[in-house]
Amino acid sequence: MTNGWLDVIKEAVKLPALLTDIYGDLLKPGVKQVGKSLETVFGLGNTILLPLTLLNEKASIILRKNLDKYREEIQGIPVNDLAQVPPEIGVPIIEKLTYVSDYELSALYVNLLAKASTIHTNALAHPGFINIINNLCPDEVIFLKELYRLDPIPFVSVSFVNKKEKTFNPIGDLLTGVEKEIRMLFPENTQAYLSNFEGLGLIRVRRDIFLSRPASYDSLKKLYRPQFEALPSYDKTSDTIEFKEGKIDVTPYGNMFMKACLSGLLKELQEVKGRE
Repeated sequence: MTNGWLDVIKEAVKLPALLTDIYGDLLKPGVKQVGKSLETVFGLGNTILLPLTLLNEKASIILRKNLDKYREEIQGIPVNDLAQVPPEIGVPIIEKLTYVSDYELSALYVNLLAKASTIHTNALAHPGFINIINNLCPDEVIFLKELYRLDPIPFVSVSFVNKKEKTFNPIGDLLTGVEKEIRMLFPENTQAYLSNFEGLGLIRVRRDIFLSRPASYDSLKKLYRPQFEALPSYDKTSDTIEFKEGKIDVTPYGNMFMKACLSGLLKELQEVKGRE
């Protein structure tokens, strides 16, 4: 038994052998770049169990698929532009790529690993981003992409106001209309998703100021008013519907996360070259 483990360890530290096992052909485009960028990561004891992972059929399929996406991301990068991925980023990402099969989530890990692999974009690859991805569901990734595209985003909150008793009954908050424009499995969870983004430091909810685009808020009020008027708790004889306006900003930390994880390496490299 001991000899068996020694054999695993000996094989695991042989980088070319491990890459051959994963990619099949060391001459395949991008494999050389993978070897250089992940040399330190694959050389650590933390990854000695990868050969055992490859023996598990399901885990092997997931890992190979994810690492092939990574190879495709960096295959066009000149060797001189590559950077060795820091172990604090590379090791936990490789671990995640052995079992994360969801397309949206695995793409975030792959994009972050790719950004950490070049001297032009590795400053974007913050180790804390791994924990953020760990705390996202696939719906939230889709939602984040739209928030990043639209930033800043108007929202409204809604209350029923009793005209006689002057009481306020909040019935809706952080209504952006975004969930109506994209396809999510659970669009009813958008308020919870936004709360999660805020807790992760990706966005800032501003209730004290609003955008100087009245038409944006008019559209939101028109969009949501019918569904609140249809509620059994709404009494049109005694209640009025009151909207309050605010906006959502992507924070600098959130912007850095989205650049590192939501967009492909080529797009960010083009932006870097455009600034040079």
